[in-house]
Amino acid sequence: MTTWLPCPHAADYPIDAEQVRAGWTRLHALDAEPLPQNPAVLDAWALFHSGQFEAAEIAGIQIGAAGAAVANRAAAAYATLIEPGEKARLDLYHRIHARALAHVSVRPREASGWYWLGYALTRHAQGIHVARALAQGIGAQIRTALQTALQLAPTHVFAHAVLGSFQAEIIDKVGPLVAAMTYDARADSALSHLRRARHLAPDSAAVLMDFAAALIMLDGPESQPEATRLQEQAAQVQPRDAAERLWVELARASLVL
Repeated sequence: MTTWLPCPHAADYPIDAEQVRAGWTRLHALDAEPLPQNPAVLDAWALFHSGQFEAAEIAGIQIGAAGAAVANRAAAAYATLIEPGEKARLDLYHRIHARALAHVSVRPREASGWYWLGYALTRHAQGIHVARALAQGIGAQIRTALQTALQLAPTHVFAHAVLGSFQAEIIDKVGPLVAAMTYDARADSALSHLRRARHLAPDSAAVLMDFAAALIMLDGPESQPEATRLQEQAAQVQPRDAAERLWVELARASLVL
C-alpha cells in the first residue's frame, strides 16, 4: 500500500467533532449525509474535515457500514487532489468501489452507497479511457448508480455534478449523436444536472470546477470565457474545510496556466 502524503493545509483547519456537529449542514451541503448519532462517526468526519485523510479512511473502515461514507470521501479527496501516482489513484478508487458495493448490499436505501458506487466507476472509466469503459457496459452502471442515489436523495449535489460531468465526457469522447442514441447522454441533461448542483451549492469550489470542465467538453473554445468565470468564482470561495481548500487551490492554479 502506498504511503499517503499529508494534506498541505491540514494545520489551517483544526476541526473537532463538536465543530462538525455544529456545522454539519454547511459542511455536508454537498453529500446529503444525515447527522450521525454515533460519536465515532463524528470523530472520523472531524479527521476528514481537518485534512487527515488517511486517518479518516482508517477510522471509517473500523466503524463498518456506518463509516463507509467518511472512508470513501477521505479516499476520494486524497486520490483526486493529492496523490500524484496514477496506479495509486486507481487503487484507491477500486477500494471505494468495493466498499460501495458492500454498502449497497446491506443498506440499499441509503443514497451514499449508490453515489460512491457511481463515483468510483466514473473514476475507473476515466482511468481506462471512457470509450473503452462504455464498450464494457460501465456507462450504464454509472448512470444506474447515480440515478438511484438521486432518487433516494434528490438534493445530493455530488451525484448531480458527477452525473452531469460524466454525460459531458461521454459526448466529448464519442460525439453527441452516438452519446444520445447509444448511451442516453445529452448536453441538455448534462447541463441540467450541473446547474442543479450549482443551484444547491453555489459556493462549492468542486461544483464550479466540474461545471467549467464540462462546458469545455461540450462547447470547446466558445465556452472558455464562461468556464474561466466559473474558475474565478471557485478561486474566491471561502473553504469549508481542508478538502475544499484543495479545490480552491486547484482553481487558482488553473487560472495561472
